Amino acid sequence: MKVLLVGVGGVGEAIAAIAKPRKWMEQMVLADFNVKRAEEVQKKLGDPQRFPVEFIDASNQG
Repeated sequence: MKVLLVGVGGVGEAIAAIAKPRKWMEQMVLADFNVKRAEEVQKKLGDPQRFPVEFIDASNQG
C-alpha cells in the first residue's frame, strides 16, 4: 500500500514511526509545508526510498 501523509508534525511523525515496521506499507510520502521538518523525520526513519519527502500547501489562500 502507498500512503500520503499530509502533515509531519508530532502526530505525523508518530504515524510514520508506527508504520515503518509494517510490511504491508510499501511507501509513505511525507508531505508538509515545512520541507525541512519532513526531511528531519525522513532522516530519523532512515529509509528515504520508502519515506520520500514532498512539499504541500494545504492552506486556503490564492
